[in-house]
Amino acid sequence: MSDEITLKESYLRIPLSAWKIILGFTAFRLFLAIILPLTPQEAYYWSWSRDLALSYFDHPPLASYSIWMTTLVFGQTIFGIKLAAVLWYLAMNVIWASMIQEMFDNSRQTFWTLLALNASIVFELYGFVITPDTPLLFTWTATIYALWKLVQTENHKWWYVAGLFMGLAWLGKYSGIMLVPSVLLFTIVSKNQRKWLLTPHPYLGVVLAILVFSPVLIWNAQHDWMSFAFQGSQRASGMGHWKVKHFGELLGSQFFILSPYLFVLIFATLIRYGRKLFSGLEDKILLLLSSGLVTSVFFVAVSFRSLVKMNWLAPAYWSLVILGIYHLFQSPHRFNRMRAGIFSSLIFLGIGISVVAIPNVPLGEGNTWSGWKQAAHDVNAFQDSLRNAGESTFIFSTNYKASSLLKFYLPGQPRTYAQDIIGKPALQFDIWPRGEDLKGRTGLLVVDNRREYRFKSKKITSYFSDVKKLKTIRIENFGKLVRKIDIYQCSDYKGTEIGNNYDQ
Repeated sequence: MSDEITLKESYLRIPLSAWKIILGFTAFRLFLAIILPLTPQEAYYWSWSRDLALSYFDHPPLASYSIWMTTLVFGQTIFGIKLAAVLWYLAMNVIWASMIQEMFDNSRQTFWTLLALNASIVFELYGFVITPDTPLLFTWTATIYALWKLVQTENHKWWYVAGLFMGLAWLGKYSGIMLVPSVLLFTIVSKNQRKWLLTPHPYLGVVLAILVFSPVLIWNAQHDWMSFAFQGSQRASGMGHWKVKHFGELLGSQFFILSPYLFVLIFATLIRYGRKLFSGLEDKILLLLSSGLVTSVFFVAVSFRSLVKMNWLAPAYWSLVILGIYHLFQSPHRFNRMRAGIFSSLIFLGIGISVVAIPNVPLGEGNTWSGWKQAAHDVNAFQDSLRNAGESTFIFSTNYKASSLLKFYLPGQPRTYAQDIIGKPALQFDIWPRGEDLKGRTGLLVVDNRREYRFKSKKITSYFSDVKKLKTIRIENFGKLVRKIDIYQCSDYKGTEIGNNYDQ
């Protein structure tokens, strides 16, 4: 009972200034959820929520489950989808504030740390764009917070709370597995906590995590372990020889998504505390360091052999920001420099969001969302015309993300198809049963001019008796071409066997 009271009191101890940060940024994210367009990734995970399953081909299901719940209340709308991200982040900010205040008991430090955490593109982006990273970040934070409560109370029940959230982290994204070595490092290095390794509680906590994760295990067992193969062995086999190109790309992407100031702060924090790892650091410092160190080192090492996507290191950063701001607060003369750095990050963030908020912003390959609502409107008109002429039709694209966007924007949100129509691997689209024979039907193909989506017509013609272009949609803004989307009529579909080589 005493631990329950402690947990409740921790939320009451959050200073008013921190609540202003939490509620202010939440209101800002709600506003963005109203005005910003749907991204292709969100459309893809939303399409999963329309067909609930124990898991899915390329990621576990937690993000889509949360989309299902918010759209159940607010409808199949952009706001209904994005609200899931807003709620995850509201909860995560509350945990951040509770943890910082409990660890350091400094209201001013809690305020500035929260402001810093919300001042980067990487942590703001997933607060209004729902992807598997969003629930992963929350559950990772909650796991570390449970361990902090363990440090405070020495009550073994917190191992089970940590196990619960660790399992949920795995349900969010497979990279949640990095919590295992992070927690293990903390437990082994801490002189006060390694005693737990001689008790059953940490191991039973892992058993609980596996039970929480069991829906994904069951799904994979039913589907020949294809998701594990896709995210594990196939990615590992695709790693090339040692080279610095991808490492340079990783540094550039992290510099951008963190802001220059926070990038330097995190790097300095890793160096400063990493070299003291075995020097008897306080448990609170060691816990924050362990949370970020393992993931950072692992993916930096991988970047010398393979491409590391810019979001993969996100779970490592929040605890390092907390640790970095803590260090700066130990030297009052650095406060003005820190404040200027955080404000520079806010300006960097504001510019980034302002650019995205501009309708049909000409970002080249960076704009992934413009034009699809109009494309869905036009392809629906063509479909109605063909149906009135007695033809049976279906709609597809050569990329699963484009197909998901079309599904969302089409009236009635019907079934769409992806590159599985032409025998190419299409991730989750390969798993969903056709339900009906498409042979002999007319396909309406929608493609755009981005590198990711474009196609060569000769790859299409062998699957149909005739292929002809119906329309080219040109989306322009500021006198520049933003997006070009082509609609083709592909007559008399001949069918194909769906491939299984996901390295193509």
